[in-house]
Amino acid sequence: MDFPRWFKGDADAVDFAIKLWDAAQVWDDVHDEGDKSRIDELMQWLAFRKEYHPFFMRHPDILRTGMLMMFLQWQAANRLERSILPRDVEKAHMLRAGIYSVYVLMAWIVGGNTWADEISEEIYGQYGETIADLKREMA
Repeated sequence: MDFPRWFKGDADAVDFAIKLWDAAQVWDDVHDEGDKSRIDELMQWLAFRKEYHPFFMRHPDILRTGMLMMFLQWQAANRLERSILPRDVEKAHMLRAGIYSVYVLMAWIVGGNTWADEISEEIYGQYGETIADLKREMA
């Protein structure tokens, strides 16, 4: 992922994006695999450390809302993955990509609407999981 490009060289945005990615991976590991080896680190970052991150401190209301939507989409995806309706797996696949919405939001913060629109295809294009991958994971 080309965070420096997406966030126009804003080092704080790049660092926040990396930390958010790591937190999302740990959270997913806890949920899917029960791996709690990094749960304390995750909870500390979500509850306290992110609040003092320079990028977050400059944009707390919009980032908190974006992160909440990412979480709500992830939560809905987990529920839809258990659905017996075949189209729900495709919806779950889409909702699992919520972190990329936060990245587009961050691009908007640093570069405005035109930049977010221009870079959004590249950002969403980084979502590498396919529906077939998800179905294998669920099997």
